[in-house]
Amino acid sequence: MSVESRKPRRRFAPAILFAILPIISLAYQITAKTSANQLAHARFDLAWLAAAARMPSVQLLVALEIAAFAAWMTVLAEMPLSAAFPLSAVSYVLIIAASAVVFHEPISGLQVVGSLAILLGVLLIGRGAKMVELAASGADA
Repeated sequence: MSVESRKPRRRFAPAILFAILPIISLAYQITAKTSANQLAHARFDLAWLAAAARMPSVQLLVALEIAAFAAWMTVLAEMPLSAAFPLSAVSYVLIIAASAVVFHEPISGLQVVGSLAILLGVLLIGRGAKMVELAASGADA
């Protein structure tokens, strides 16, 4: 089946974006930090690269990158970029929270306020995209 002949799956794109992409991004960042911690004391050279390639956590990073690519391509095929990309910012908030919970890193009040601002921005952008979509569908009628 050619790419052009497929019917859009619009009803699934937002679910993929909200559920899968932030989770994949969060898992990727936690796995990357864990891998970096394990490799922190090794000298960066070809032996370091070979050791990294043998690490299960680095192999998981590659798998997560492939999964994120597949999910993102699906989302972009179904949603306007201007609506889809800002929603990916939810991952930033999850990563800040995970850095505190998983790695016991301190979080400042400004980071909390910034996270709330990101979520508010995502909400506003999402509502704006719906308004544009409604206006466009009304113009097509």
